[in-house]
Amino acid sequence: MADAWFGPRSVAIVSDTMVQSGGAERVVEALAEAFPEAPVFTILYDSRRGPRTIESRVVQSWLRKIPGSLSLAKALIPFYPNAVESFDLREFSVIISSHHTLAKGVLRSADQTHICYCHTPMRSLWERPHEEVQRAPRALRPLIKQMLHDLRGWDYNAASRVDQFVANSANTATRIMKHYRRDSVVLHPPIDTDRFTPGGRVGDYYLVAARNVPYKRIDLAIAATEALGRRLVIVGDGTDRLATPNPQITFLGKVSDAKLLALMREARALLFPQYEDFGMTALEMNACGRPVIAYARGGALETIDDGVSGVVFAEQTVDSLVRAIERFERLSFDSATIRRHAERFSKHRFIAHIRQIVGETLSRDAHGETAARRLELVGS
Repeated sequence: MADAWFGPRSVAIVSDTMVQSGGAERVVEALAEAFPEAPVFTILYDSRRGPRTIESRVVQSWLRKIPGSLSLAKALIPFYPNAVESFDLREFSVIISSHHTLAKGVLRSADQTHICYCHTPMRSLWERPHEEVQRAPRALRPLIKQMLHDLRGWDYNAASRVDQFVANSANTATRIMKHYRRDSVVLHPPIDTDRFTPGGRVGDYYLVAARNVPYKRIDLAIAATEALGRRLVIVGDGTDRLATPNPQITFLGKVSDAKLLALMREARALLFPQYEDFGMTALEMNACGRPVIAYARGGALETIDDGVSGVVFAEQTVDSLVRAIERFERLSFDSATIRRHAERFSKHRFIAHIRQIVGETLSRDAHGETAARRLELVGS
């Protein structure tokens, strides 16, 4: 697609909060690389933990003025709709939102085109609202229940502000259809195959690389490796707060990018017991030429080639994971083949395809506008 589609200041990127370094933030960085003139509007931005490559292009919402807003990011969610709608995007012809919370709710005129790259419809609104209520203190549950109800209504209506949904996986595309009643095209997230490369000597440990949150199911990885007497290294934000008396289990907490890369290159395999909408870490491991042992739901079904780039297990239980590890150890894997598998999801491919999607959406909108004018003339 010709660069003429995108003149200076013609594209704006809108993101949910960027207060950590995760998959959604890596997608925003790739979008910013695809559209180098585009400013990045975000609800909140943490310059210490968020992506630094785009810091000079970030425009934050009014929530940044609240003292301690970065540490209160989750508590401020009820204010996100107002914050998102406060962005003045009138000067831009194309809006690209990166959505997993409420970013797609930006306001736009009939002359603007809005493309939403959707990581998932907000899980706490659509997938687990009852869990969210039960986790709250009993006295606050009626308030939380009402808040989720109100946000769900706003979120559903906000989907109508999107001209084209782009889902990060077929799994997410299904959710978009079920929750928003909208079609979408699938474009898998970008894997930095230039950074994640093979190298080093393979060690004797398995690896978990995930934040310390319940749905990541780090407990399954610990229990399975303990049952088999295998070494396990766990890295990720907050994992240093975990503990077990087993000396075979090592908790490193958040590590540097260089350290993570070295751990990936030298691990026997990545244990991936969680249910993810996509799961970029698994493919980053594959880009290092190393296999993944993954729970066979969600994005893993689209990214793991069983017996080639890793193995999958059917049930989210210790026994199922133990059997998968035992099966893995009976198989052999080729690093070069695993690497080629990951290259199908490269950042270069993502950038080319997102630009193509934008161009096709603009072309379709332009033809629709022409058709509407013809109808108007016929009617007159």
